[in-house]
Amino acid sequence: MNNYFNEKSFQSIDPKGRLLLPKDVRSAAKIGKGDVLYLLPNLAAPAYMEIRTRKQWNAYLNNLRSGDGGADKKDSFRYAMMAKEEMKVDGTGRVLIPTRIRVTCQLDGLVAVINMDSYIEVWNKGNVEQRYADMIRAFKETNDRMF
Repeated sequence: MNNYFNEKSFQSIDPKGRLLLPKDVRSAAKIGKGDVLYLLPNLAAPAYMEIRTRKQWNAYLNNLRSGDGGADKKDSFRYAMMAKEEMKVDGTGRVLIPTRIRVTCQLDGLVAVINMDSYIEVWNKGNVEQRYADMIRAFKETNDRMF
């Protein structure tokens, strides 16, 4: 399954827990040295990490706040506020991923970094490869509806 992904999508997390964000991802999200990024574990099965810039984080919170309220919405907002980590980008484009998030999301060694346009996803390499069949199905269904 390793041939399904472009090699530039994979990055290594170093022994200190730092992830070098690919240059094209940093450029697209306008991420620079000293910028604060918001890291949030997404507890889907399997878990993965979401990264947002300050602008993307504020848009995410506004989206959580909009619409009808309720206990689930309040819990979602509460989770986001409690689970997020704020980390600064260093001069080489690396971000430190706290141990808690690395363990929760199984992020060690090689990881897949995916630019989702309004945020970045970071997946355990094995987990994203297992999900590949679901991605193909979703793409095919969406693509067939659009064209």
